[in-house]
Amino acid sequence: MLKNVKLNGIGDVFKPNALPDHTYVDRRIDEYGDTYTEQLQKALLNPGTLIAITGASKSGKTVLCHKAIRNTIIDLSASQIESREDFWNQIGEQLELPDEVQIKTSQSENDVEKTQITGELSIKVAKINISAGKDNTGSKGNEISHRILRSQSSMMKYIIDNDFVLVIDDFHYASEDIQLYIARTIKTYLINGLKVIILSLPHRADDAIRLNPDLIGRTSFIEIAPWSIDELKEIGLKGFPLLNIAVDDVVLEHMAVESISSPQLMQDICFNLAYRMEKNNATTVSREMVAVALRETVKKHKQVYSHVLKAALEGPAQGKNKRTHYILQDGRQVDIYMLLLISISSDPPELSLPVQEIQRRFSNLLAENNVKQPRSIDISNAVKNIKNIMKERAKNLDTIDWKAKTLYILDSFLLFYLRCSDDWKNA
Repeated sequence: MLKNVKLNGIGDVFKPNALPDHTYVDRRIDEYGDTYTEQLQKALLNPGTLIAITGASKSGKTVLCHKAIRNTIIDLSASQIESREDFWNQIGEQLELPDEVQIKTSQSENDVEKTQITGELSIKVAKINISAGKDNTGSKGNEISHRILRSQSSMMKYIIDNDFVLVIDDFHYASEDIQLYIARTIKTYLINGLKVIILSLPHRADDAIRLNPDLIGRTSFIEIAPWSIDELKEIGLKGFPLLNIAVDDVVLEHMAVESISSPQLMQDICFNLAYRMEKNNATTVSREMVAVALRETVKKHKQVYSHVLKAALEGPAQGKNKRTHYILQDGRQVDIYMLLLISISSDPPELSLPVQEIQRRFSNLLAENNVKQPRSIDISNAVKNIKNIMKERAKNLDTIDWKAKTLYILDSFLLFYLRCSDDWKNA
């Protein structure tokens, strides 16, 4: 099917885990026709500004940065920063700068000074001014070693001088102490022209500002709106023709809905559908092929979510026999944890559910002969217990959060797994 396509294949068109070249959708952000890429590039033109990009997990924040900035990014992951040293070590590793450089100076019999530098220095590092004062105290034939540690100021100076952009992903994962330290450090170097982008979830957008009020007035916010069905469909509309595959609008609509506002998920589902089409040498997309593509996509995430959901369904240590059970319309009896997860997986897929919406979904699921329905406090307690259990089992995995009587599903992949897999219901 690919003989007429001047591409390396399906993986060159649909890229779930890399920057897509052929299927990147540069979404328009306002009535002036500006795109997110243009807005980010505009914000980067203003020196001394902290840029805060917020959006749901897997909504394309990181891809946006790489598309707008390309080769001058210093990528940091706040989920891996547990100390001040971790922050600087990540920067040093991105710059390919060793912890220390050892310079050996020796004098030969004819007084010709020789210098040897030990430690691998990349081209980047070679541009940083690393020097040591000449030590003339050694005698002829003696060798003197100088150890030079990389410094915070030299790294920041290099980043500023070479117009690099510091991108800190998952800022909400860092502890409050580390967030405060990073915020203060950023503020110190912004005045010298440092360019910084912080990526975080929508309901945690003000963390850096709250921890350092001096950043008020120095911050430019870019909020990544949830992807619309039409925007997600555009990924398929761009990619499938390149593979000589015709997919009708109904199929694209179904795939876009199940992508839960995630372009990464849409890329993944499109990839699996295209693979299935090519393998079967098919020219017409059937419902069964779409179902297979969804199952193959969700299969990738079983090892990530199955054990987490199993633990969540077991709940706290008091045991299932002490819980209230509720009767579903199909006759099954479930506890509050199973009921909550089933309601989350119900139509329509939503990444935020106010408590009133959860109660409405409960009403649609429960049989009329239930003596009582879960109260708001029961829902709140169940969400918090699930959140704590999931965090304990998968520390660096976005799962759920509860804020202002609203359940936030932080990971679209988690919701996709709940909707498209039946394995967890039998846990």
